[in-house]
Amino acid sequence: MNDLDTASTTATYRVVAGDMYDWSDMAEARALPRGPVLTRLAVATADGASHLLVVGPHDLDLLDAVVGRAATTTVVLRAHSDAETVSERYAASSVDVVCGDLRAWTPDRPADAVLALDGLGRVATIDSAPADWQAISERLAGLATPAARLAVVVPNPGSPLAQLRAVTPEAANDNADWSFPVHDRATPRSLADASTWFGGHGYTLWPDVDAPTLAAVPEACSMALAIAHGRPADTPTLREVQPALGQTLDTLGPAAAAGGWLITRGLPPVPSVIGVDRTGEETSWTAADRSWLVEAMRDSARRDASGLRRHVRLLRDAVDAAPERWCGLQVDEIGLDVGGVVPVHESAVKLAESAEEIFLGLLDELSAFLCVAGWRHPWPAGRGRDELTVLLAATVDMTVTPTDVRQVRRQRESALSSTGMTPVVTPRQVTTDADPSERQKLRDENEALRGQVTWFKQQMRQRQTMTHEVRMAARRDVAALNNRIKELEDQLSAGRATPLSRVAKRASALLRRVRGRCGRIPGVRRAARLLRRIRGARR
Repeated sequence: MNDLDTASTTATYRVVAGDMYDWSDMAEARALPRGPVLTRLAVATADGASHLLVVGPHDLDLLDAVVGRAATTTVVLRAHSDAETVSERYAASSVDVVCGDLRAWTPDRPADAVLALDGLGRVATIDSAPADWQAISERLAGLATPAARLAVVVPNPGSPLAQLRAVTPEAANDNADWSFPVHDRATPRSLADASTWFGGHGYTLWPDVDAPTLAAVPEACSMALAIAHGRPADTPTLREVQPALGQTLDTLGPAAAAGGWLITRGLPPVPSVIGVDRTGEETSWTAADRSWLVEAMRDSARRDASGLRRHVRLLRDAVDAAPERWCGLQVDEIGLDVGGVVPVHESAVKLAESAEEIFLGLLDELSAFLCVAGWRHPWPAGRGRDELTVLLAATVDMTVTPTDVRQVRRQRESALSSTGMTPVVTPRQVTTDADPSERQKLRDENEALRGQVTWFKQQMRQRQTMTHEVRMAARRDVAALNNRIKELEDQLSAGRATPLSRVAKRASALLRRVRGRCGRIPGVRRAARLLRRIRGARR
């Protein structure tokens, strides 16, 4: 670090307090701002300016596009390695490079154009007291004239993509802990607050702030556009981002769901939507109301077979009517507007030939979303991607086999790779130049995990067998107890019935003897007949 608080000058750039050695924000760190959308805005900011101020690290291709459009350009970087790279690249141009903390630098004259497309998270040294976003923004505003053109990017750490990247290993960066998140200390609460702070216009950036493919006014960004630009190219297996985006868009709106915000001031009017397709070419966009993918996934999660069938039939009818409009689109680039299916943009790419191949490829991508993201569907569990595609095709009376699905998928992925596009699901790539010892270590860990899984399965089988044996033994014991109870009840009934029958027999025998003996007494029978007559007369 520079121990002096006064400015010094090297052979190629100027040094102020807060400079950092053995550090680079441009190499092996978070991606730098780049891409055609940011480049177009950067050129509009720098064009015709007398003094352009570039704050923070930017991609060198983007700097190539703006250097020379202003009379003089000043680039402020905090790391010596980055300052050397930029100063050597533009040694023959009118570019001044300053190395150090932005708060420690005072320009000779204020700038009339400011470019900070990397945000304000990498402009202050980590060895000083942390400064929040508002403090650095005030300092940045003080370095420019009141009427200066301005383009500042503000990352949105609350976006679904940022939240998923924070916990997803595939998006992890080995140097992520070395990036000083100044913007996280006091991030503006909303796009409106950031726009008011600089007195400019606000745009939403999709899917992230590093290489956005869409910049749109919040009112002009529909769910279909957000979903179509919600999948970053460098993390193709983040399939959970589209459902999370759909939920955030429904509840909080486009500004809260966007990957970041762009604040502009003094720039010529720009269209409400600026975007490029997945080949990097600018095209026209249709702001459809809803996303066909999100609606189909919601029907699947509710296990609404009729709703899913209706959406699949709408897509089939649209593809059959105009296959040339759908041959270059992927499943997350389909919108729903006024009850019909519409493409969100026009594409010159050709991923399939016939309408049947186009439709089957889109269904296969829908199945990939459902299977990889783990969403429920109306059919029995255990269905793979191929079988689910066959079932989806059967809902519209289309008969295909898993072999047909795999063949269409291979053709589609080959066409995608030839155009620089990525499939909706990309298998993890295994590096071929890995260290043999590391490979052996991974194999050993894999075998150990397989052994643990086998042991757990055996334990589960033993427990299931033991449970079955205990259940059968309990059933046998219960049956034996029931039989014993029945035997005891029979014995008790027999014991009660024996004395009663004996008393009845003795009573009947006694009556017979009494009747026999009374019959021998003279006049008894005559008296009995007389008594019966008298009783009959009384009746």
